[in-house]
Amino acid sequence: MKKIQLVLYTSSFILLSFFMIVMNACKKKEIKYNDTTLIRPCENVVCLNGGNCVDGQCNCPKGYEGTKCEVKWNQKFSGSFIAVDDCNMANPNYHVVLSPDAGTPYIVNIYNLGIFCPNKIIKAEVNPEKTSFIIHNQNTCGNNWISGYANVNGNFINFYLNTRDSFSTQEMYAALLSLKNKSFIILTKL
Repeated sequence: MKKIQLVLYTSSFILLSFFMIVMNACKKKEIKYNDTTLIRPCENVVCLNGGNCVDGQCNCPKGYEGTKCEVKWNQKFSGSFIAVDDCNMANPNYHVVLSPDAGTPYIVNIYNLGIFCPNKIIKAEVNPEKTSFIIHNQNTCGNNWISGYANVNGNFINFYLNTRDSFSTQEMYAALLSLKNKSFIILTKL
């Protein structure tokens, strides 16, 4: 009788162990959700442009925002502006165009920056808060090196530029003021 009990206990232990191993092996490890409520917050969430879902919301990569990461940062700075340039008496009024860079969602292209960089493109990087952008030192304008930054405050974009001639090393600073709704930029020598 004792042998039968031992066989039954041993058999039960082996079956229970086997059942536990099989059940643990069948669990889906790749799905993370709340075990008590069976809620899967990212199950129907689609994130674009390399974004990933965390707790039901898209975590967007640098340069994108929106509920699905569908909006590029650089789109906020797009527009054509009429510039009034105190530094260029020969042609004080001209158009400056800010456009999104096609390849990088956080880069803004500034085209035709008057006396500083006529008919050329200067690249500026939008900050994560989308309240400013920085113009890293670049030599896209012949012998001139351009750097600076711009701040967005309400309806205004204030540009601060530094240009240096690579031959004479003379520097010129300028402040540009752009009223978004009125579309103008004022360049003045500081």
